[in-house]
Amino acid sequence: SFGKKKIFSNFSYSFPHKGIYLLRGESGIGKTTLLRIIAGLDKNFSGEVIGGGIGKVSFVFQEYRLFPELSALENVLITGADSIALKSEAEALLLHLGLSRADMKLLPSELSGGMKQRVSLARAFFKKTPILLLDEPTKELDAVLCGRVCDMIKATAEERLVILVTHKEDDLPLLGGEIIKL
Repeated sequence: SFGKKKIFSNFSYSFPHKGIYLLRGESGIGKTTLLRIIAGLDKNFSGEVIGGGIGKVSFVFQEYRLFPELSALENVLITGADSIALKSEAEALLLHLGLSRADMKLLPSELSGGMKQRVSLARAFFKKTPILLLDEPTKELDAVLCGRVCDMIKATAEERLVILVTHKEDDLPLLGGEIIKL
């Protein structure tokens, strides 16, 4: 609850180790709060989360949360060890998401909203955690990039759990997965 507004009461859900789960519901119902609880970022609740927590999740927030002093590429690499192979993997992810090699050198202040969104997505996909949490992952993307991201989500869901929030009805048929109505 926030103040006198109760968000969840007797909520229980058991997610498997992989697959796509879409949290749906009206604004203010607690979708983002649930993601934050699973991630271990919100701890002011009663009950327990088994299997989530810091170090076990990658998170794409509604806000981009990029490090302002790091380039686009460095923002992706911040989640992994420094090696040539990992740098190549991060570059490949950013290229797949439509950023050029020149764009990868730019600071967040030099990127458009859609470019920041793609850097944030690349960072979350790059970090190999058992759980991927996505809060409005395609909000700033055109149809082509949205389709590309949906394909990435489906591919990663074959190996790990993906829980996401989206208000874009067009994303639902592209993603498949189970819908959880809050």
